[in-house]
Amino acid sequence: MGEDRPWSEIELRRLAKQQRSPEFRAWLDREPEDLAQLITLVPALAELDDPWTVEGLARIEDAALAKFPNPGEKATDDEMAYLSLCARGIGHTYLRAMGVGKWVWVQILQGNPIGAALEFPGIGVYIDPEGSIRHVIFDREPHSLARQLDTLLTWNTPAYQ
Repeated sequence: MGEDRPWSEIELRRLAKQQRSPEFRAWLDREPEDLAQLITLVPALAELDDPWTVEGLARIEDAALAKFPNPGEKATDDEMAYLSLCARGIGHTYLRAMGVGKWVWVQILQGNPIGAALEFPGIGVYIDPEGSIRHVIFDREPHSLARQLDTLLTWNTPAYQ
């Protein structure tokens, strides 16, 4: 989909097929286990009454910044798995805070693999939680997840729709 044109019928069919893919369905089904594993890997989340809040986002950021003090160009498989779990928690938090939206299986950028992203009604772009956690790590910007959520909440108000 281009920013300057609507989806074609072929693109819409391909997108619908991606949402039914076994890979995506399995990924969606793993959410409870992935969130539980994230809480194990980020014990500070377990200290919260509700880890899926802005405070939880801050704890995910703090843990990721500590885990990647000097991020390199190429992450190991274990580091990629950790980032994926962080992204799962970020996305879960955003969905709960927004009260609308869903996970989708899409190719956000040409040349990138298909993967999980968030789609919110009235917001014309996909939100990529893995990109969000990478931004935190590589740009060393704590509180950027809270700012991104605040922007999403602002876009979700009637004035922006």
